[in-house]
Amino acid sequence: MLLIAVVGLGIALVAAVRSALANFWTTAVPVPTGVSRIGTLSMRLVDPHRYDPYHAHGVKRELMVRFWYPGAISRECRLAEYASPKVWAHVSQISGFPLPRVRTNSCLEAPITAGAHPVIIFSHGYTGMFTDSTFLFEDLASRGYVVASVAHSYETTAVVFPDGKLIESVFGSYLKGDTMRLDDGSLRLARAVRLGDLQFVLDELQRLNSETSPFTGKLDTSRIGVMGHSLGGEVSISSLEHEPRIRAGVLLDAVISDESSVGSGKPVLILAAGREEWSEEECSLWSHLRGVRFAVNLNGAEHFSVSDAIWLSSALPGFSVGTGTMGAAKTIAAVRNYIAVFFDANLQGEPLDPLLTGPASEYPDAIVTTQKQSLCGAVK
Repeated sequence: MLLIAVVGLGIALVAAVRSALANFWTTAVPVPTGVSRIGTLSMRLVDPHRYDPYHAHGVKRELMVRFWYPGAISRECRLAEYASPKVWAHVSQISGFPLPRVRTNSCLEAPITAGAHPVIIFSHGYTGMFTDSTFLFEDLASRGYVVASVAHSYETTAVVFPDGKLIESVFGSYLKGDTMRLDDGSLRLARAVRLGDLQFVLDELQRLNSETSPFTGKLDTSRIGVMGHSLGGEVSISSLEHEPRIRAGVLLDAVISDESSVGSGKPVLILAAGREEWSEEECSLWSHLRGVRFAVNLNGAEHFSVSDAIWLSSALPGFSVGTGTMGAAKTIAAVRNYIAVFFDANLQGEPLDPLLTGPASEYPDAIVTTQKQSLCGAVK
């Protein structure tokens, strides 16, 4: 099972960086490639129609969502923190190693640029955090997208609310894999709660766009995409199929089960890491994708190569997340560009970029399977 393999990778990652991080205290999110500067802010959202299934006292479900967006920066930029100091300290405590200071490229609470922007909702990996792919979120924002990354409360490893309350995962954490709950019941519960979270966030996007908020009139709710890593990828394909407001989806090294392999009639990009052989569930999903579909396999990459681990670890001597022959910088560029051109075509109506039509000399480890090609033998 992919999730069990992921746990093993997480434990290995922790062990490898434990001593190295103690001596390297500053690193930076890779510079975005788009033309816009970036704003970011976090927002607490409370669902008045749903009790929190992880809370025994009838408390309404509340979420933290972090937004990245093209910023109208006309004054001095106050760079945002990568993560709350409370979260960073908690992560350091449970993983057992000190963490570096991280410099972002985003201006805290900057106003958003004029116009209505397409929106991409992100769902993190199992027990992950809503900042886990900041290198990708900042890049999409610099290209004109609004990214809304959801911290799934009580499953995310840690998140801080505006009143200073730190909420921890009840499922353990991928950063300490021996604590994680991987039984079917726990995973079913996490999936079900996440689906409700994404539906609620869709409702909130419409509200934020129509009422007084930092995003009033700036969100194009007719152009919404969804993207998720690992378990978040599985939730993304399920949301794409059942939620008419979502137009396209990207699955980042997703966990695929029998439930999610039923597919979708909407555009889907499967971005996989290091597949030597596609799983039976992935082959089934491909055969049930009835709309525009692409698959990109990054040879030699690992599960965390599509997360911030790729640049956090590459700053450390003697250790890096797997990237095949391309190395970290090219893998980062590939992840950013394949995702951006997919959303450009399917949310913005731009012509299909040649990246998604076949091999690209600049990304030799990226193996592209196009619309009419077979992913695993005969496509039914």
